[in-house]
Amino acid sequence: MSTSAWDTQHRKVLWITDGVQGLPTGLAAGRYECRACGESLILRGARAGSKVAPHFAHRSGEGCSKPEREAQIDADDEVVIRLRETIRALPGVTDCTITSPGEAADHPSGFPPALLARCGAETVIIEAPTAAPDVEAVRRRIRAVREHHGGAMHVWFLRQDPAQFGQLRPRFVRLHGETQQHEQVAPTAQQLTIIEAGGHVYWLDGKKVLVPYGVHEFLHPVKPEQDWQNWEGRQWKRADPRADWRISKPLPAPTADSWGLVPISLSSLTRTRAAFRPADAYAVMDDLYATQQGRFRWRNQHAGDTYAQRHTPPARPATEPPPPRSVEEPRPEPPVDEPPVHPSPSALELPAATEQTAPGSAQQFPPPPSYQPGVLPQSAPEKNPGLLERLLRRSRRRQ
Repeated sequence: MSTSAWDTQHRKVLWITDGVQGLPTGLAAGRYECRACGESLILRGARAGSKVAPHFAHRSGEGCSKPEREAQIDADDEVVIRLRETIRALPGVTDCTITSPGEAADHPSGFPPALLARCGAETVIIEAPTAAPDVEAVRRRIRAVREHHGGAMHVWFLRQDPAQFGQLRPRFVRLHGETQQHEQVAPTAQQLTIIEAGGHVYWLDGKKVLVPYGVHEFLHPVKPEQDWQNWEGRQWKRADPRADWRISKPLPAPTADSWGLVPISLSSLTRTRAAFRPADAYAVMDDLYATQQGRFRWRNQHAGDTYAQRHTPPARPATEPPPPRSVEEPRPEPPVDEPPVHPSPSALELPAATEQTAPGSAQQFPPPPSYQPGVLPQSAPEKNPGLLERLLRRSRRRQ
């Protein structure tokens, strides 16, 4: 007894849980085929009043000849059905149905059915494979989606298993002054094929989605007047300051060395209610890019400062003492002060006396006194005679 069948008329998967009312019962001219072995199936229990529950049965009555493959298909279907109900509950999603683009009964892709969701004016095709398909199957599915749903956003939700999740050591990033830990993976050939085609690869873990960005390792080039050797600081004792990394976003570039993963909630994918976008993850990537630019500038500036410190000679002091004298060098004698030479009076040439001196002219010396040799000039009488003279005058009057 099977819970699903391939509808050869409408080229899609039919699930019993979705309801089979109105479908023709029985063989229906070979319309229903087993998805595991390809045998025609019989629809039973679809009529009103049937005593058995609806199901698809093999004509042999012994079940599928490939039971392991049938069990795997049923498990894959369960994942798709649960995801469909989750997507339908997201805000902004107006419709979510099942689609199988490019599927053929004679050449199955190995993929479970995809989901076709509508969010605003955007159409999203959501894949949820439980196993890692081969690269050629991925390419076939991408071409089929472009052919049947041109312009739709193609999203792949993968599982966190070793085949789809080549986990590496966590990457520690610095955001808003805090250190955060991001999981890091090595992309597989299938994932690179999806990215190269413009698709989106996410990892789904319950209600959490991991969105990748590209990690590109590189060494800073040594520019003129830069020194990157033996930087001071504890962190540089274990790391080369030239060894750095940059990101590629919003999708990781195919040339990325690894992928870092930003965790966001599944419900945030339709927060704008008009588009299916991991906006929260894109905001983190923008912050990582801004931090990266600041880190580049700081390291290059520090390399220049280190070069200047190590290659600039020390500055001389403003005043330097005179160099020491040699022992053999004679010391100069101090100069001897000579007495000043004053000209004799006869050597002075006095200008002739003038009766009148013009204002502002040079100062004139007075004319020398006129007297005869040997005759002393008479002194002028004193205005205040002395005591002896007054006594002589009184004695003369008495006589």
